[in-house]
Amino acid sequence: MEPLLGFRLRARRLLRELVRAERRFWLLVALVGLISGLGAVVLLKVLRVAQHLFWSSDVEGFLSGVQSAPAWRRFLVPVLGGALVSLVSLIIGQPLRGHGTAGIIESIWVKSGRLPLPRALLRGFISIVAVALGAPLGREGALLQTGAASGSALAKRLRLGPGQARLLVACGAAAGVASAYNVPIGGALFGLEVLLGSFALELFGPIVVACVVATLVSRILISSHPSYVIPRYELLHPRELGLAMLLGVLLGGASALYVRGINVLSDLLDRIPRKLSPFLPLFAMTLVGIAAIWLPHLLGNGYDAVNAALLGKLSLLLLLVLPLAKLLATSLCAGAGVPGGLFTPSLFYGALLGGAFGQLLQMFWPGGAPSGAYALLGMGAVLAGTTHAPVSAVLIIFELTGDYGLILPLMLGAFLSTVISRKLEPESLYTSVLNRRNVRIPASVPDWLREEGPRALLTPVRDRVSPSASFQEVVVLLLEQPPGTDLYVTDEEGRYLGTIALDDLKGHLPDHSLLGATIAADVMDRRIHPITPDLSLAEVATRFSQTALERLPVVDHARQLLGTISKSDVLKQGRF
Repeated sequence: MEPLLGFRLRARRLLRELVRAERRFWLLVALVGLISGLGAVVLLKVLRVAQHLFWSSDVEGFLSGVQSAPAWRRFLVPVLGGALVSLVSLIIGQPLRGHGTAGIIESIWVKSGRLPLPRALLRGFISIVAVALGAPLGREGALLQTGAASGSALAKRLRLGPGQARLLVACGAAAGVASAYNVPIGGALFGLEVLLGSFALELFGPIVVACVVATLVSRILISSHPSYVIPRYELLHPRELGLAMLLGVLLGGASALYVRGINVLSDLLDRIPRKLSPFLPLFAMTLVGIAAIWLPHLLGNGYDAVNAALLGKLSLLLLLVLPLAKLLATSLCAGAGVPGGLFTPSLFYGALLGGAFGQLLQMFWPGGAPSGAYALLGMGAVLAGTTHAPVSAVLIIFELTGDYGLILPLMLGAFLSTVISRKLEPESLYTSVLNRRNVRIPASVPDWLREEGPRALLTPVRDRVSPSASFQEVVVLLLEQPPGTDLYVTDEEGRYLGTIALDDLKGHLPDHSLLGATIAADVMDRRIHPITPDLSLAEVATRFSQTALERLPVVDHARQLLGTISKSDVLKQGRF
């Protein structure tokens, strides 16, 4: 009786500890969301103050402040931003290069959720100031880094396991996206689809809680309306849906070009001697300053230009020139080591290309939807094509604009853009950066969808015999087979009857008097169960564990012999 009572007491104590640990983790999730929201508020305040100081403008009027500034200021202020980044790189002895999302993904998948908090805070502050001074990058990079690093610091402080640490880092980064743009749903799905590569329910809850808390903070302290306030657009006519699909295909190619352009310039700048790398940000921002004398739209994260494209207020010339110029400027600065995000520049790139598509349609096929509607579709298509995350892209664009009328063509365009972009550039904007550093991220496609199955591993049968074949014919054919290959007996219609292995003949060799009367049907093994194409590789591996044969026959539902599958080919798949 006493042992039973002691067992119950220990079980209750363990249960209480588990409940306490679970409650603590959920409190940490909410705390990470709170820190991310407050961090977003502080960093966006720094952005406003710096923009007002150098351009005499606020966030909403940044472009008007740049356009009204004299040419010398358009040149000098970006140069000052580059000088700041170079100076900090020299002081700390290492570059601040790279956009934060790739580093966060690496931390989650490779480094067990470890992110240094001091470096992330410094990098975030320098990033937001550089964007305010004209760096053609996104403000979200600073917010993602701050949120993710806070999650990592809390996990380290409380000595959480690697699983919970990874999840807290993802919660912080997703909350950063949500608070940066007031997109709680899109931010949560971004965390699941891009950072974690899974929509598992166990991951969904913490990500949602963190994004909700962060968005509540930003809505209370910043604003509660969508980032882009635009007219209500609708594309429901079959012609318009078809054009939206065409735009998705075209922008799938443009998305692959965006990813390739970022990587090519980064590779070129990586070849610069190491002693010169701290000065690359100054060099890149000097070139941006020169370009800004004629193209002021290039400076900053491009919010005003995107808003103008959504309202149909940009000329066709600008809609065609600015996306390529922005791609070049963004690639140059990102590769040179200016910290910042690539998320917002991709919105700029897609919105203006979509707006150009819409204006060209109005010129050659008038009477359709306004160009602003296609600009919105372009944002979603390029965001999906560059991140390879169509679900979160659709929801983010919907929340950024609040326009539900375009949800159907938006979904079609995002899907087609992702498919085309993946065909042309298999790696996303984030995983391509990691691949250049030889960091491999596990595939997030489910095993049952990814595995090839037995049919893909089939090897044709070179020789087969009838059940009436003589013993001498069987021996000759077996000796001609490659090592590890057996002989298969089929009837006149090609149906599998049995297998003859060379070792199975040993029992017949001493009885010389009966060899002349022995046929294939007498020596074949009927106990070997053939494989069917509908089996999984796990089931095929189980079959091989029950036999010493190196190969097993594969038959269809009518027992027609299709070929063989080898044990070595199954083991090479390595997923059971």
